[in-house]
Amino acid sequence: MDAIEMKWILPFTLTILSTSSFAYKTTDYSGKCFTVDEKKAESCSIQRGVSSGGGFVYLELGQKEYLIEQSTSCGGNCKPYLGTTPEDVLPAKRYKKGQWDCYKQESGKINICYAISK
Repeated sequence: MDAIEMKWILPFTLTILSTSSFAYKTTDYSGKCFTVDEKKAESCSIQRGVSSGGGFVYLELGQKEYLIEQSTSCGGNCKPYLGTTPEDVLPAKRYKKGQWDCYKQESGKINICYAISK
């Protein structure tokens, strides 16, 4: 191979690796959501995504949006993070309430539950 061919192989390979390493596989669901403060379940849009480094759940409830992120790089012991944007997520605690998957910020006010419709 000459130098011109080599000059294109490395950038092309890095581009393929970087786009595949950080791409999320997402799935859309419908379900019910509620904030623990309001205690009234409403229909909501639920989007779940997964990549090699972690996953997320994005909830749209009325005019509000919530984001739950969790890394998978710490051997299953990673804390989830909850917020309304990627910039304001805070450590959270996951818990179950019957059929509901719930998340509560450890040092914030957000406490939300959701269930995917079958």
